[in-house]
Amino acid sequence: MKNFSFKARMIYFSMIVLFSIGFFLLQWTAATDEGAGIGSMILLILWGVMALFGIAGLIFSMWTRKRNH
Repeated sequence: MKNFSFKARMIYFSMIVLFSIGFFLLQWTAATDEGAGIGSMILLILWGVMALFGIAGLIFSMWTRKRNH
């Protein structure tokens, strides 16, 4: 990630957030059905973790940019 520009990092982590939240919401609708099993819940947790990773990447990129300037 050191070789990426600030704009590229923002786009990268934004895309991770958008796709992760999209799949999180799809999995949420699948998990709220009455017949949802443990696998649906695990996937829901994993998509939530991926969304948090993207949000943390955005925050970290902004924090390091402010610190360097």
